[in-house]
Parts: sequence; structure tokens; C-alpha cells
Amino acid sequence: MSNPEYENAIAVIMKQIKKGNEKMKDSTLKTYTRMVRKMYARMVESGLDTDIQMGLPKCIFVPADILKEIETSWAVRDSTKKNMISLMLSMCKGGAEEYPHGSGFENMYKEYRKAFDIIKASNEAKQIKQEPTEKEGALQNIKFDELKRGLSYHFNKVRKLKADDIESAMLNMIGHIHIDQVLRNECATMLMSREYLDKSSYPKTNFIWVKGRNHKLLVIRDNKVRNADRGDEPKEVYLKGAVNTAINKYISVLANNDKVLGQTHNDRMPLIHSNKWEDGECITSSHYSQLFKKVWSKYDEDITTTSIRKIYAMDVREKYKGNLVKEKEACEKLDHSQDTHNKHYILHFD
Repeated sequence: MSNPEYENAIAVIMKQIKKGNEKMKDSTLKTYTRMVRKMYARMVESGLDTDIQMGLPKCIFVPADILKEIETSWAVRDSTKKNMISLMLSMCKGGAEEYPHGSGFENMYKEYRKAFDIIKASNEAKQIKQEPTEKEGALQNIKFDELKRGLSYHFNKVRKLKADDIESAMLNMIGHIHIDQVLRNECATMLMSREYLDKSSYPKTNFIWVKGRNHKLLVIRDNKVRNADRGDEPKEVYLKGAVNTAINKYISVLANNDKVLGQTHNDRMPLIHSNKWEDGECITSSHYSQLFKKVWSKYDEDITTTSIRKIYAMDVREKYKGNLVKEKEACEKLDHSQDTHNKHYILHFD
């Protein structure tokens, strides 16, 4: 769905959300915009009243109707239901900021908040039991070492000195990066640079510094848990061994295609390019998610960046029998808390 009327509605709704969340990060705004698009499309498909009233589709002003659609008609997972209701809360919060007392936003907020608390409690109960979802059931039989070996499929396609298969070299590289550092989707907007990018000029830029053939430094300044605007310290890790080799091979294959790091954009280029090479553009996070599924496409189930992180967490717990030092190291590598680790990443299979 894409037309001026539709785009205008999305813009108006996002304006409302921003009013209640002035300090929202750019990455979060992109996520909210994506969510608004999907929800608005569902509203239209369901025949709900999507005419704009006080900055929001009219149907949102009847919480019972929207909550019924979320619960029965839109066939979404519990985690998505929670996100949708959270989106409604953000809309109500923005509306309350703009419109005077008595406009109905406070009562709407209370209704959506009640529904949010119920779904949140239900989700947390499942997380405490650590029950896998239907899709996560496939992770039971996938081991981390097996994923490492699986990357040889892509490497064998670019083993020769004059290899020019960019996609295979790229899939081999991002596979090794995720095996080595179990990232989220940071690679989507990451740069690769011959120079260390100064923080004053690149405050939010995540990149790999190609200092030399045997020296690669991963620098993450801004992500889901690290806020550059707040002054959070960056994460910096030297990439060694197999991942260093994979990056070298990728750079070599790019050079075989006349795409030489150091000849464009002041010695830097996107780690993963869009199709517009000449513009030096990075791909989007959603595009990266689709691309990533090709890395281990031999499996019947899609292996996502989140899948890799969960497989890694469970592998560490099984291998070291819950050793507290190893658990802490795993949490630091995954860039999250012990609570998040236990609730969301360690699954119990019957």
C-alpha cells in the first residue's frame, strides 16, 4: 500500500508518537514507523475507520474494537500483540501532550494499559517457564559448532585467488562475524574503514577498522542497548582468527570486482552495500534480516540473528554446566543482562 493519502496518514500518526517521546532514538523511530505501517495496513484490510481524528485513525478511539482485532483477527504472536498495544500507548501519550484534558486520551490510555499489563504478565509467565515458541522448536537440534562448519559451503565458492562471487564472500563474512561476536543487526549499517573513525565526527557510526591484514577492530557506538546520545561507552573488540580471514577474503573478492576499499569515500565503504554501489549506501535492517537467512539456508527453518544468539547462549550453558563466570562472559558478549539472558535466550525443550 503506497499512495499520498496513506503516506500522509503515517506521517500524522508518527508526529503524534514523537510528541510523547521526544528523546526517542533514530533507530527506534524507524522501528515505530515500520510498526505503524503494518498496523495501519491491517486496519484498512479489516475495514476499520482509518480517517484521521486528532492525529490518529478514528478506530483507535474505541479500544475494545482494536483489542478484539489484535486478539482474534490479526493472527500475531503474543510478543507482537504486546508490541502493538505498546504502540497504542505511545499514540495516546502523544495525543495527551497535544490535546487538552477531556479529549479522551487519558481514558484510552487506561484501557490500553490494562490490556498491555495482561499480555505482559502472560508473556513473562511463559518466559519464566522458558518454553520455546513453535518456530524456536527447530533450534533444539542445531549446535553452535555445526553452524561454524556450515560456513565452509560459502567459503569454498571463493577459495580461489581470483574468486569474484561477492555474495558468497559476503555471506561467509557475516556468518563468521555473527559466530564470533553474536551481534544483532548492527552489520546492516556498519562501515568498513582503512582509518579509525573519530568519535567527534562519527558519534553513532558502527564500523570495522581494517588497520591491517591481521588487525581488524569492531567498534559499536550505538545499538539497541548502547545509546551514543546518552554518552554510553562504545564496545571495541579485535576480530581474530577465522573472522579476520573471512573479512580479508571479502575485501579481496570486492577488489576482484573493481570495488577497492581505500579508493572511494575517503577510505571507507558500507560493510554490506545496497544495490547502489556508486552511492556508497548501506542496506536497511529489514533487508539485512532477509539477507542473513541465506547464510544457513540449508536448514528447513530460517536461521536469524536472534536464533544465533539463542543457540550460542544455550551452547554455553550446556557446555559449561551453568558456570557463573562463563554465564557472565556470555551475557557480556551478547550485550544484555542476566535477567534478559535467562528469560529470553535459554529455552527448555520437552
